[in-house]
Amino acid sequence: MQILLTVIVVYIIIIATIQVIAPNRIIGPEEFPEACPEKSKNCTLIGPNPHRGEGISEIRFESNMSNVMFEVLKWIDLNSGEVLQEWPDQVHVVFRTFVWKFPDDFLVNLHCNEDQVVMYVYSKSRLGISDLGVNNDRIESFTQHMLGAEITTTECIYGV
Repeated sequence: MQILLTVIVVYIIIIATIQVIAPNRIIGPEEFPEACPEKSKNCTLIGPNPHRGEGISEIRFESNMSNVMFEVLKWIDLNSGEVLQEWPDQVHVVFRTFVWKFPDDFLVNLHCNEDQVVMYVYSKSRLGISDLGVNNDRIESFTQHMLGAEITTTECIYGV
């Protein structure tokens, strides 16, 4: 019994330490990362400077931002993400690993271009030098969901 109690206490201390050294810090639309750190193994970006994520630089939809964001939030909910902050053009989410609760930031940024919604996606571990492919897998799953979603066709209008 003493060993079990010791293991539980150590586990709780480790989880608490991880949360203290990697607190939530909101990343707003004006701070959306333009790139991942060079040669990073814990960051994936679909954006102007793609990193991992199959080199995709953007995802486009013939819809408005609110329809696209609705589908984004649906995927986040299905995958147990915790929404830290939501704007009409961006959402900041944290995903935590199952056992140790390491936090990964996940951001989706939207803007209009030529009547289409352009989506950038960023996922990065807050701690460590490698994510063991988790962020890349997360973005791949998200991309597959979004490209397979039936989103109402319309012109892109900011906030509508």
